[in-house]
Amino acid sequence: MFIAQIIASQGNGGLEKHVRELSQCLVAQDHRVLVIGDPAFIKTLPPEIERVDLNMRLSRYNPWLLYQLYRCLRRYPFDVIHAQANKAAAMLASMQWLIKTPMVVTLHNIKRRLALFNRFNHVICVSRYLASLINHAGAEVIYNGIDAPQTVAIDVKQRYQLPADKPVICAVGRLVSAKGFDVLLDAIDGLSVSLLIVGEGPERQVLEARIALLNSNTDVRLIGHHDNPTVIMRSVDGVIISSRREGFSYVLNEALMCSANVLSTDVPVANEVLPSPLIVPVGDVAMLRQRLEELLQQPKQWTALMQAPQQLAQQQMTLSYMTKETINCYQRMCD
Repeated sequence: MFIAQIIASQGNGGLEKHVRELSQCLVAQDHRVLVIGDPAFIKTLPPEIERVDLNMRLSRYNPWLLYQLYRCLRRYPFDVIHAQANKAAAMLASMQWLIKTPMVVTLHNIKRRLALFNRFNHVICVSRYLASLINHAGAEVIYNGIDAPQTVAIDVKQRYQLPADKPVICAVGRLVSAKGFDVLLDAIDGLSVSLLIVGEGPERQVLEARIALLNSNTDVRLIGHHDNPTVIMRSVDGVIISSRREGFSYVLNEALMCSANVLSTDVPVANEVLPSPLIVPVGDVAMLRQRLEELLQQPKQWTALMQAPQQLAQQQMTLSYMTKETINCYQRMCD
């Protein structure tokens, strides 16, 4: 098949990772892929992927941007057009009636404007929760997939000069309010535990100020960006997801693939694959603290609770499975 992938974001997060890796996997299976995106994203693509760059910094309603996208979609004999996330879907919807090529859109995150997804016959959602929000008969759930990380554990206590007698937990993500690191700091304040926070972002100074006020019994390190955070995940006693909201958490997927123990707030996809003892309400400091204490005191029970989610991840949250299910969707559209 000849497949167009449309992505309108300019960042370098989970959405961009998904489109880049899906496109690579499709090409590896002898499909032809052309990615339409902003120059900032286009330059991150490997050479085997065809590309057209458009100025996606312009508004989704900008006539010049829409005209360029329309010309591109009419220029090539695509078998399938795939719009990734809200802005790309909105742009495609505006010209949907002019193009007869089968179209699919992927909903990646919770958005206010979800009605436009009901304008398409085929919708992929990256979680069951997102699928429930649009209530679309043609929606199907395909979890984002990753390759199993080829990393090995390290001695994090020695590497980061942590106390030898305290368990170590970690949290991974951009230092932004949505990740709830402030909630996590409040929850562990005074606990005999060490926390590594992996990531960078605009909330660093706020978090540093909060860390300075923690009880001296609690050790926290903001270790910044790490090229391969799964090294840390493999090496700690538990991975904590304290997010206020998520569309699809790559941190969860990576932690599962690392055979790490996980405790999460009630956000997708954690609340779809983890058992209820490993889920706490969003923003509930007291419950997060209580559950974390219980799990650290019973590490064997925590590990036992993780067996089923880890097995599910190895079966349904891999790149190969995601690619297979996406191709199956394309083929059904073309039949």
